[in-house]
Amino acid sequence: MKHRHYSHCVIGVAVAVALVVLLGVSGSTIAVAAITLLCPLMMFVMMRSMMGGQRAPEHEDPHPVNHSSR
Repeated sequence: MKHRHYSHCVIGVAVAVALVVLLGVSGSTIAVAAITLLCPLMMFVMMRSMMGGQRAPEHEDPHPVNHSSR
């Protein structure tokens, strides 16, 4: 599933680069856009690294054990 997601991202970047070249966008506009997009990209990478690949449990025990002593 991850590989399919990354392939869509790569295709999107390739289309964006092709449009930038075809439309003749200036280098300074590209630099401002890249700097602007750098902040959310860094946030995404940091949040992914903090998760450490952890996922929520698929199912929980419906009858948890109570370990408190009375």
